[in-house]
Amino acid sequence: MNPTKPAIEFEFTRVIDAPRERVYEAWTKQEQIVKWFAPKPFQLIVNQMDFRPGGKFAMAMRGPNGEDFPFTGTYREIVPPAKLSWNGEFQGDPADNILTVVTFEEVGSKTKVHARQTFYVITPTVKHASAGAKQGWTMTLNQLAEVCESR
Repeated sequence: MNPTKPAIEFEFTRVIDAPRERVYEAWTKQEQIVKWFAPKPFQLIVNQMDFRPGGKFAMAMRGPNGEDFPFTGTYREIVPPAKLSWNGEFQGDPADNILTVVTFEEVGSKTKVHARQTFYVITPTVKHASAGAKQGWTMTLNQLAEVCESR
């Protein structure tokens, strides 16, 4: 997908009081990502997570009523412990409609996480998801901090 001009783009930054390797690992291990990646009261369901460049993932955010909101994608760039990127899409959307890039920067003993998410085509699902993106990402990054800081 990836036309030259994105339809919507979001950026989020959070400093987490934990070492960069620990924060990075929380994104890369299935048993850890399920603890924080879906904003509460949603739960992350991982159906597939082939964590390698070119590897596929298939996940869903399960709502409190049991309804799943599936998304899939492909890991593009993996640079431990500094950077992750992946293309993805919601069910029924164009392939590779979403690009997400996350960087991890050491700030003393803390880690600065910077996430940029770009949507290239606005579909009904993207419109709905993007309406809550700021709140969702804020909650999710707060949950990431709780998981990483409590270890």
